[in-house]
Amino acid sequence: MTNREIIRELKRRGYSRVDIDTDSRAAKTFYTYHGGVHINGTENLSFHIVPPQDSFGLGRFAICATRNGESSQLGTDHAPFFFRRLLAFLKGERKENEIIDEICNDRKTE
Repeated sequence: MTNREIIRELKRRGYSRVDIDTDSRAAKTFYTYHGGVHINGTENLSFHIVPPQDSFGLGRFAICATRNGESSQLGTDHAPFFFRRLLAFLKGERKENEIIDEICNDRKTE
């Protein structure tokens, strides 16, 4: 899936583009930065796609979650792992708490 396709899907789902400088992590917003797409799904759940040269070995795709004031991140280079969750969340097939539980509890996810 290309960044352009992702942005088209985000807009179709009611997401608004913001500037990186004005990003307040408001739900249903996204911004692009250096070829990456950063998506604020909710106040406590975000999805990030970065170009290979910016992954620093942490993975091109990341899901970030916050629960009870503590933040966790799961990074991967395995696109299907990431996109399965992102698209299910955007379509309403997976709820915020389900994904946050996976990320924060460090459960085996597939």
